[in-house]
Amino acid sequence: MPAVHHAPLLLLAMLSAIVAPGALADTGEGAARDGGAADTISTPVPAGDQAQAAVAAVLVATLGERFDDPMLELRLGPASLEPGAAGEQVVQGAGQLRLGGSGQDWLAFHYRSRYDAGFGTAGYPDITLGGDGEGEGERFVPNDAALMAELEARLASGLEALPGAGRVYLQFDDISSLQSGQRFLRIDARGIADFGPGGSTAASVDAIYDLQGRRWLSIEHTLAPNIVAHDDGGTAGY
Repeated sequence: MPAVHHAPLLLLAMLSAIVAPGALADTGEGAARDGGAADTISTPVPAGDQAQAAVAAVLVATLGERFDDPMLELRLGPASLEPGAAGEQVVQGAGQLRLGGSGQDWLAFHYRSRYDAGFGTAGYPDITLGGDGEGEGERFVPNDAALMAELEARLASGLEALPGAGRVYLQFDDISSLQSGQRFLRIDARGIADFGPGGSTAASVDAIYDLQGRRWLSIEHTLAPNIVAHDDGGTAGY
């Protein structure tokens, strides 16, 4: 796997080394020679060096900001290129990240990013942390009730800070905990966020906990766009 080191003023050097020569399989041009249908192909093909370098740049920026770590290190595997909406292209693949001082522990992730072949640029990536149990050193472990309670409290506090939100109650009943190495614990939970008179809505949270440093590295939450109002005379919305 090619490696990427996130450090100030080294982005160009990083991009030049993101894909080792010969590391990829046949490109779309090879597919055209073999199958003669490259212009109409609708199945994924290996992404070329330029597409992978463009995606590497946005991954380094996005993950570096998400984890607030100037020593972030990435390893990216081969990526695929497929048609997207409105004539766009989509690059998707998998990789691993390592934070400064994390020793040999790597955290797997998957990504998708829009790619503009004309300008050679990639859009903001959609990143899913964890390798669903298939990543290096990954294993599912029992849920930690104390950590889950702390996560719920942090998330509820953040939601209550929204204008007009009031008190928020969270109920997660679909929870999985995936440990990577000795350091990283990914908690993926889904359930309901109850805003009292404002109604309730589906909620999910994807969080990474540092077992060695005993701190949350990343907490990302999603709320469903619709909130079902309680029929108790209150005012819907928040």
